[in-house]
Amino acid sequence: MTLRVLVVDDSEDFRLLVGQYIAVEWPDAEVTEWDPVSQGDIDDNHDLAKYDVMLLDYVLGKADGLEWLKRLRRRADCPPVIFLTGAGSEQVAVTALKNGAFDYLRKHDLSKARLVEAVRAAMDERKAAEITQRMARTAALSELNRAPEVARVSAGDAPDAQVIEINGYHVIRKIGSGGMSTVYLVDRIEDKQQLVMKILDSKLCEDNEFLMRFIQEYGMISKIESRHIVKIYDQGFTDRHVYIAMEYFANGDLRARIKRGITPEESLGLLGQVASALQSIHEHGIVHRDLKPENIMFRADDSLAIVDFGIAKMISDVNSLTQTGHILGTPYYLSPEQAKGEALDGRSDLYSSGVMLFEMLAKRRPFTATTPIALVNKHINDPIPRLPAGLERYQELIDILMAKSPSARFASAKQLQEYLVKFGK
Repeated sequence: MTLRVLVVDDSEDFRLLVGQYIAVEWPDAEVTEWDPVSQGDIDDNHDLAKYDVMLLDYVLGKADGLEWLKRLRRRADCPPVIFLTGAGSEQVAVTALKNGAFDYLRKHDLSKARLVEAVRAAMDERKAAEITQRMARTAALSELNRAPEVARVSAGDAPDAQVIEINGYHVIRKIGSGGMSTVYLVDRIEDKQQLVMKILDSKLCEDNEFLMRFIQEYGMISKIESRHIVKIYDQGFTDRHVYIAMEYFANGDLRARIKRGITPEESLGLLGQVASALQSIHEHGIVHRDLKPENIMFRADDSLAIVDFGIAKMISDVNSLTQTGHILGTPYYLSPEQAKGEALDGRSDLYSSGVMLFEMLAKRRPFTATTPIALVNKHINDPIPRLPAGLERYQELIDILMAKSPSARFASAKQLQEYLVKFGK
């Protein structure tokens, strides 16, 4: 789908610069320039629905961009607006956001990366809003035309599958569910390949934040080329469902292997594969933020892959989907800095991998508690636990990975890989 951007600014040079930035990232994009000085106001007859994103300046010749923003955002066809200013204060930013701006950028420190990041996020916002509206209309029609649910499953299918109908796929059975989605085993009809289909909870489809996170999961994973990252085949939207289709792992997850028992040598081998995956993830500027045994899966050939990027975050994303004070992640594997709601980089994932290594070696988690808050406090304050007798040679590695301060850990997943090579000699 072609990206369409409307740039409203009284500076021809700036409009040209923005157009060049966008063309480099999206060669097929259509950028429409609007000069408020020569073209005047954007009246009600101008169709805004054809644009995916609008960039709107604060100073529009003699006109006030904040007033334009307030008026345009009242229109049902107005796309997400990224507000721009060359000399605005924090008060301008606050007012812009209150008036309906999706984001706020300062011209004096605007970079291609920052602009592209903001435009991409705004596109996701628009897509999420459209999906929410479409599903709301479908739900309203369904309520008006309520009829007994018709089972759409063949003999032998699980009851859980009977309300799922997506073109091109045949649902076999429900595999599991989490806080954001339900996972099904499906057949892709065209080639009978078994895949896993992750479907966003219908109630969360009404929440743009969760919907954006689900949409962005596909975008983040699709950038990464690594054997140790889950392969995504499809992402789609129906009137009832938002879904991602990904590869099926026949040999289960790391949690099952820990229960069966893993030797120390096997544990280091698995950690090496995790480190390889993390290196690829971090090179793309992504922090997973939810590494745990349930998110480490095994293929039929026993190779390992990291799955579930539902709460992963771009390191450069200053507009985090995580609200201040709201911790996302599994408390047993949370890094101290994540527990405190601080800025994260790849070393947070290394901490989580250290927790998993401890569990593989010791057959128990390093920290346990009766409440999530107490568990979080242990990650922050308690000393790193000691491994059982006979495993002392692995303690140094645990100490580095689970260091309270990120600066005391390996600087990167690549450095961890190098350590493991030397350790094995």
